[in-house]
Amino acid sequence: MVAELFDAALDAVVLINRSGFITAWNRRAEETFGFTSDAAVGRRLSDLIIPKAHRLQHERGLRRANQGNPHLLGQRLRLSAVHSEGHEFPVELTIIALGAGDQRSYAGFVRDLTRETAAEAARNEAEIRYRSLVERLPGIAYVNEIGGETRFVSPRVEAMLGHRPDEWSFELWRDRLHSRDRAGVLSTLAAGEQSIEPFTMTYRIRTRDGRWLRIRDEAIVVQEPDGGRSVHGVMFDVTRERATEMELRASWRERQQVVQSLHRLQAADTPEETATAICAEVGRIRHIDMVSVLVFEPDGSVVPIAGRLPPDAPVSVGHPLPAARAAYLRESATGPWIDEWTPGRSDDDYTRRWLDMGLASSAYVPFGAGGKVYGLLAAGTQARVGVDAVTRWLPSLAEYAAVAGALLIPALNGRRATADLASPIRRAIDEQAFVPHFQPVVELESRSIVGYEALTRFHDGTPPERRFADADQAGLGQELELACLRAAINAGTRLPAGRWLSLNVSHWLLSKLAEPGLLADHGRPLVLELTERLEIRDYETVRDDLRRIPEPVSVAVDDAGAGFASLRHIIELHPRYVKIDLRLVRGLDTDPARQAMIAGMVYFSRQTDCVLIAEGIETEAERRALRQLGVTFGQGYLFGAPAPVDELPDVVADRSATAADPAGAARSPRR
Repeated sequence: MVAELFDAALDAVVLINRSGFITAWNRRAEETFGFTSDAAVGRRLSDLIIPKAHRLQHERGLRRANQGNPHLLGQRLRLSAVHSEGHEFPVELTIIALGAGDQRSYAGFVRDLTRETAAEAARNEAEIRYRSLVERLPGIAYVNEIGGETRFVSPRVEAMLGHRPDEWSFELWRDRLHSRDRAGVLSTLAAGEQSIEPFTMTYRIRTRDGRWLRIRDEAIVVQEPDGGRSVHGVMFDVTRERATEMELRASWRERQQVVQSLHRLQAADTPEETATAICAEVGRIRHIDMVSVLVFEPDGSVVPIAGRLPPDAPVSVGHPLPAARAAYLRESATGPWIDEWTPGRSDDDYTRRWLDMGLASSAYVPFGAGGKVYGLLAAGTQARVGVDAVTRWLPSLAEYAAVAGALLIPALNGRRATADLASPIRRAIDEQAFVPHFQPVVELESRSIVGYEALTRFHDGTPPERRFADADQAGLGQELELACLRAAINAGTRLPAGRWLSLNVSHWLLSKLAEPGLLADHGRPLVLELTERLEIRDYETVRDDLRRIPEPVSVAVDDAGAGFASLRHIIELHPRYVKIDLRLVRGLDTDPARQAMIAGMVYFSRQTDCVLIAEGIETEAERRALRQLGVTFGQGYLFGAPAPVDELPDVVADRSATAADPAGAARSPRR
């Protein structure tokens, strides 16, 4: 029976005598140590299963026990043992003494702790990892009993809320909640404690130093091994995320406003009006107190063409910025940038005035095309909002700058092109850089001169047609034409008496000719030759302007036969003279079609009581053909090229005769 109980024991049982030799070895010992009973019995215990490092200690303990000092008997000892395969493993050993004196022996009860030790190590490692994880969490981990008592809180509570873990409690948490959030949070917590589902609470909580943080609290109810329940959760600081979310919402609203305002922007009549509309839209952006559109002029200056600026700003629309500031803006305009305005020892008057007005920050975005910068969109604020807030303007300002470039650059280019055209024209007007020329108009039968057409030649050699067209484009057409007209009238006073003077005029100049004195004292018949350079849309106004001219004048229509416009002029204005276009005259002596066309015009002139003047006659054959067709007058290089008045043959001859017979000249006044 005893042997059966010995083998049935759940622990390994080993009997040794007082000399340390094994006397018994049960079945569990065979399983635990890997030695059979036959292999174990009779061998010294220390040699079989005691690690070498502990054998001396074992022998000493055995001697002390034999000497009646059994200090380890009856205790649970955690030791290492040696397996038959040579490896060590953890065991728990309890020793009891059997018998007394020389008959004393010892029984050892051994339990293999390999699994328990591994499980304990795993638990320890898990705990270490858990604590490490909890400490590294970006939030405060906590465990609360149902009902409120705090059982655990991670050290991060001190860094985040300013309270030590040992002073943290549910009551402190509850008291620190924002008064507007407390009731809702406690209600959510109570509902969550009754559920098995995770729940989230969002609230504001005050830190020890008085700051308010926005918290996202994610929690779940956990069933504990002892049957109890607790709330496990993590509090995350989402203050920055919330602020970012609010900023994104505000930014989205601003972006919507920008998109809508961009659709509203259209090119106005002038760049200034367009830029003013752009400034009005940019001024809707939050914190922007002032805005302007700055244009880089070809002369190196920087000029605001529009702006929403304080009345006492050190800059005004239409006036160039100080040269130093202009140079800085031009050098910096390689991309968007931000200026922070802070006082400095080297501040100039311009900078000090802005600082006195409270300008805190300003942002600049260039606009241009084809790699060329045409100007800047500038915005500023007096609010101390910081660089980050001003930086958030840049995407919107960049879009407005792109629109500014699309709407303004064509107009600016046109204006600059006009300025380039206007410069030599203005110089020609101011310096009288032109000379009136006169070409004779003759009676074809007798070749006698009946009049002169006044023309203009410019000192720089620019063809008149081009110069007058450029003047029209630059808005100086009427001024140039009037200057040339006055010069022609003045020079025409030296023409031989009795000849008419034909003056080329555009219809828009007719109202000027109605001013008293402009055509007075010319001393000869005047013919106003309407050019086709500008389209006539209102013939009634032209007729009224002609009637208001105080001096008697005749009207001539130029380039008849060259197009529909000249034919309509003839019908609407009933001119005294009609000039046949030189393209009909050239080669007409050998061209039956041209002859037929001119013959028809001769018939028309007789029916309407007007006189034909053929232009561009260069050959005697053309003259004869025209005369045979019934054309009365003509002009062209056959009879004389345009020349200054003092170089005309008639004037030269007249001057020579006067020089030869001053008295006779005095007796023969001009008629």
